[in-house]
Amino acid sequence: MAYPPVLQTFFIGNKSLEIYVPDPASLITAYKKEKKEAGSFYWAKVWPAAIGLCTFLANNLHYIQNKKVLELAAGPGLPGIFCAPYAQAVCISDIEAEAVALIEQSINHHQLKNTKSCIIDWNNLAPIPPPEIVLLSDINYNPAQFDELLVAVNSLLSKKCTIILSTPQRLMAKHFITELLVFCKEQIEIEVGLENTRVNINVFVLSN
Repeated sequence: MAYPPVLQTFFIGNKSLEIYVPDPASLITAYKKEKKEAGSFYWAKVWPAAIGLCTFLANNLHYIQNKKVLELAAGPGLPGIFCAPYAQAVCISDIEAEAVALIEQSINHHQLKNTKSCIIDWNNLAPIPPPEIVLLSDINYNPAQFDELLVAVNSLLSKKCTIILSTPQRLMAKHFITELLVFCKEQIEIEVGLENTRVNINVFVLSN
C-alpha cells in the first residue's frame, strides 16, 4: 500500500473498535508532494458520520441482526466492521482499491468469517445481488455527484433494500436529502465527538 496502515481505536458508546487506517503522516506527505485535490484523500479517514451510523446501529441492532449488509463508499469501513458480529453476512466496499485493501486488513485483524471487502462503483450496482441493508456514511459531500447518488439510492430501494444513511448537516446537501425524505421511515440526530470537535449527525432509515 502507498500509505502504511496503522490501527486506530474508535469508541461506539461504551465499547471500543479497532480498524486499520492510513498513517496520517504519510497522507500529509503525499498530499503536499503529489498536490492532489483534497477529495482524493476523503476515503482515507473515519468521519464523524461513520461514528454516528455505528452509534445508531448499536442502539437499533434489529436492523442488522442476521441480515445481509452492504456498505458502499466505505473508506476504512468502520460501520461494516461494526456490523460483522451481528449480521449474517457483510460486504464492505469502496471504489478505491487502497481502501478495499485496508478494509481487508481490518477483516483479518478481527478474524471475521462472514465479512468480505470488494471494489464497487455505485454507478454500476446491477451485477450486485441486492442485500437487505445498505449502509451509506457521509457520501453526500460533492454536489456534482448528487444526481448519480439519487439514481443509485432509487435503484437499491426499488430492489427492496433498506438504506441507512448518515450525514452531517450540510446546507448544500439540503435538496439531496429532501429528495430522499419521501422514503424516510425513521430519522434521528446524534451528536458525535471526534478529534476534539462535536458534530451533529443525522441518520435516516429509507425504504420503499
